[in-house]
Amino acid sequence: MNEVTRAIADFISGETGLSADELHRWIEVPRDPQWGDYAFPCFTLSRTMKKSPQNLAREIVLKFKPAGLLADCTTAGAYINFRIQREVWAEIVLQRIFFEGPGYGQSLEGAGKRILIEFSSPNIAKPFHVGHLRSTIIGHALCQIFERRGYDVVRLNHLGDWGKQFGEVITAFKRWGSLEQLEAKPLKHLLEVYSRFHQESKDEEPLHEEARGWFRKLEEGDPEARSLWSRFREISVEEFKRLYKFLGITFDSYEGESFYQDWLPGLIERMRGTGLLIESQGAWVVPLEAYQMPPALILKTDEATLYLTRDIAAAEYRFEKWDFAKMIYVVGVPQRLHFQQLFKVLELMGYEWSKRLAHVDFGHVLGMSTRRGEVVFLQDVIDEAVQRAERVIEERGEDKEARIGKILEKERKNIARAVGLGAIIFNDLRTKRTKDVEFDWDRILGFEGATGPYCQNAHVRCCGIMRKYSGEVMAAVDYGVLASDEELDLIKRLREFPEVIERAAAEYEPSVIAVYMLELAMSFNVFLARHRVLGEEKRVTQARVLLTHGVKRVLAACLEILGMEALERM
Repeated sequence: MNEVTRAIADFISGETGLSADELHRWIEVPRDPQWGDYAFPCFTLSRTMKKSPQNLAREIVLKFKPAGLLADCTTAGAYINFRIQREVWAEIVLQRIFFEGPGYGQSLEGAGKRILIEFSSPNIAKPFHVGHLRSTIIGHALCQIFERRGYDVVRLNHLGDWGKQFGEVITAFKRWGSLEQLEAKPLKHLLEVYSRFHQESKDEEPLHEEARGWFRKLEEGDPEARSLWSRFREISVEEFKRLYKFLGITFDSYEGESFYQDWLPGLIERMRGTGLLIESQGAWVVPLEAYQMPPALILKTDEATLYLTRDIAAAEYRFEKWDFAKMIYVVGVPQRLHFQQLFKVLELMGYEWSKRLAHVDFGHVLGMSTRRGEVVFLQDVIDEAVQRAERVIEERGEDKEARIGKILEKERKNIARAVGLGAIIFNDLRTKRTKDVEFDWDRILGFEGATGPYCQNAHVRCCGIMRKYSGEVMAAVDYGVLASDEELDLIKRLREFPEVIERAAAEYEPSVIAVYMLELAMSFNVFLARHRVLGEEKRVTQARVLLTHGVKRVLAACLEILGMEALERM
């Protein structure tokens, strides 16, 4: 609730006796600025007050007196339209941004609370697949959002580094692997031998038995099996860290599934001891039919553990280590049942903190491809994005260089990297996470429309204005000159930023930030199309420079939250 909507809600509350917090929910922005700056529809209110909405609106308006932020109040049918003191509103918002600086939009809601966010979580011994890209992008954005809400955020990368597939990898490497090629191109070589295993094992059952044997050896601690597995894990993690560094992402923990192996025997015994675990056709399960779910499989007939078993152990360990206020799993929609079972089993085990767990799911990416084959890996996508972005930047023409000065080759490549990555990230995050994302190279790299480059370019335009302005940015300006509809629209949007972050956190939804950033960028471009910042009389220029400074500050914050670079030139 901002200062204006609070004033409107308080006024109507004073005339009706109803809660201002409840009334605030119905305040809206008129489609046409000619009707007013804010509006209150009386339809719902009329049912409570037992009067027609039109009569109720007229009665309330008759009692209005201009005060503070509210300048005028009129009716339009069942609507009460308010006009605000634009000068006062502009001063409140722009001074707040100016004096709070980079802290604008942050809160202390999470002070003293720790939140764990598990995201990305690729499988070792394989190149980073684009299937893990959405989890990585969404998870990183959520970390940024919750840090701005004041939480102590712990970033977890729960690597897929255990399971029967590693018996297959070891078998494949023992048969067809090369230590020289493993050193030269580690993940590519492991993928080659792993793919060969699956091709040849279709008609050769002994290969599967050999793989099961190697996994049993791995579980039993066989030195050779452990040595090979440890080497595969080490080279995988190093490659992942290289990619994460390129994306600007770090993790506090790379503890994967294997880390929890020592916890499993004790966990199984405790679950058996409480009667929670029952035998079913040779396997061990937690029955969940009473909760409209299939049984949760904990141990297979051969006593092997599963993802669910290891996730239970991981949750216990993490609470014991970090005593979290919340733990979020950023994992795709297909795993929804897995997490429903996980949370229910933990609840049945008596853990109160099971209510602090959340599964943040997401849809698929449709249409992503490169020119380098059918299997799509993150490195291929990054390379493609940067190459395409560099061509787009070059094709923008020499007039760009004339305006901002010739861009050096090294800077052009840095810009291309930032634009290419930003295009991929924004295309992902502008869509609600549970929906599938459409991926089209030409569209996402455009400098017009709902794209990452468009948003980055709005920040660049702010930077260009600030570079050309020779004076000092000051908070003491004539706010009365910021009276146009375009300027008011920008000020409204700037004031929304703290509430936007709050909503994004509450909904675990980075798209709230992405859509807001796009609308702010569009609003700023409309303002620039109709008004000049520089070249006006001094008091107008000073005020509009302060407004531009505010837009630049908030755009930069949005870009940072989403994991995009706030460029100064492009």
